[in-house]
Amino acid sequence: MFEYINIVYWLVAIVFILAWARFATFVSTDVHDNLVRENELMWRLVAMGVLALIVFVFIVMPSFWLALPLNLMFAGGGVAWYWMTRVKHLGAKGHLFNTLVSGMKNTSKKVEESRVLGQVSLTYLTGNDSPVQLPKPDSPLAAGLPSADQIMVQSLARRAETVELVPAAGGGGAYDLKFFVDGTPYQQPALARNVAEPAIQAIKMFASLIVEERRRPQEGKFKTRDAAGVATTWTVRTSGTTAGERLSLSANDKSKYNLKLDQLGLAADQLTAIKALTSKNTGVVLVGTPRGAGRTTTMYAMLRQHDAFMNAVHTIETNPQAELEGVTAHKFDARASDVTYSKLLGSVLLKDPNIVMASQCPDAPSADAITRFAAEGKRVYVGLAAFDTMAALEQWLQFNSDKVAAVRSLEAVVSQRLVRILCPTCKVPYQPDEATLRKLNMPVGRNLQSFRANTGPILDAKGNKIICPDCGGIGFKGRTAIFEVLIINDEIRKAVSSNANIQQIRTLARKTNMMLLVEHGIRKFAAGITAINEVLRVVAPEKGGANPSAASGVQPAQK
Repeated sequence: MFEYINIVYWLVAIVFILAWARFATFVSTDVHDNLVRENELMWRLVAMGVLALIVFVFIVMPSFWLALPLNLMFAGGGVAWYWMTRVKHLGAKGHLFNTLVSGMKNTSKKVEESRVLGQVSLTYLTGNDSPVQLPKPDSPLAAGLPSADQIMVQSLARRAETVELVPAAGGGGAYDLKFFVDGTPYQQPALARNVAEPAIQAIKMFASLIVEERRRPQEGKFKTRDAAGVATTWTVRTSGTTAGERLSLSANDKSKYNLKLDQLGLAADQLTAIKALTSKNTGVVLVGTPRGAGRTTTMYAMLRQHDAFMNAVHTIETNPQAELEGVTAHKFDARASDVTYSKLLGSVLLKDPNIVMASQCPDAPSADAITRFAAEGKRVYVGLAAFDTMAALEQWLQFNSDKVAAVRSLEAVVSQRLVRILCPTCKVPYQPDEATLRKLNMPVGRNLQSFRANTGPILDAKGNKIICPDCGGIGFKGRTAIFEVLIINDEIRKAVSSNANIQQIRTLARKTNMMLLVEHGIRKFAAGITAINEVLRVVAPEKGGANPSAASGVQPAQK
């Protein structure tokens, strides 16, 4: 048997040939990139010629021990020639050993970068939709990347509209992480300081904030895109405290500001009354709610009922939440010392619009200006921070210097709350006890099919316990509104003109079958839309606030 057909012989030969082919590829690239004064074609021919010679020797030579050293000599000569040429042009840095070490470092760095990027589940984009440049593995910011990504992934999975990461009140070096889902806070496991602080710095990097600035307030935006391609825009706010830096993230879901009147959750009779109200272009309509109860969404829905191309429609807002077609928006900056709200309002009213939306009324001059403007046959929607319709009416009358003129131009007062909707997948049917029914002024003895939230696991088709895939075990998914609509009639106007107190006005309103917030909530409870404890939660007086009107109690409407 001839030695040249030995398997080991040919394995070594193939490895030798592949090694030289790899070196030839390096030479071709390196001459093009670094040795610009060398003849690129010549070096390619030299490399290919040596390769052909090596193959020829391995095939022709009958002895492996003769072919191997001969090819080592050919290859070594080629490498030495190129080495000397490289040093001639590049100096000390042209040594091939330096190139080899540098290549190994670059390979190691690429492996580490791939490892770091592999820990990121989401795609991060800047405010102008360009990809965020993630930190290199040796950057201090890289340490916070995995934990920042996990916070974002969990917030999206749990449908959180707000995320707060703040130093724990009790100290101890921990940070409290809280998700707000459908307006309700959910405490998450605390994060250690050495995990939370790098995560905050990484999120600041996403939003192009100054990472080194940890005391002054900063605000920025970035976007996340999940594997399904769904993009979410986030507003980042940071500020310093004595205990450490705090972070707030808000998901900018603009779709909630695009709801129509019939999508808000109004009862049928309330919807009819509001549509009749918005068919007119005169008078004042008050929308009074606590903060975060959907006031802006309702005011936008009312504003959309008017034809913006047939009417001059203007808005005055601290933070406009949506672009309304055909509507001129004016932004009020509370930090500007030279422009007060009443001054901005006055300048807008001088433009002689037909319809105005004022997101707030902070003082008596503004209220008087609105009343005078409405008396000219114009429509104004006014937002107030109030517990219910009676509290909003009382606040409006106190603001106006002429209460008779104020009530003469007043058309209606609307108040609302947001209640969470029971998850349709996992809500649990139950029969309320008699004490609860009596408390809610509901008929006792009737088999009322009601529902409550399920916060425990549910069973799949095979009987295994799982967390509800729709609500994540919260028991609620989404929100709707409950309303209180007070239409100002001549009888109420007369009572106000006669200095009637708010209780007397409430009695008159109840005679017109005005439905209270809690009564509307009970209707939605009876329909299986929400839970009764959810209704009672949102209509309860706010702690530390002013004593609200007695309209929060459950009283039957008078005929």
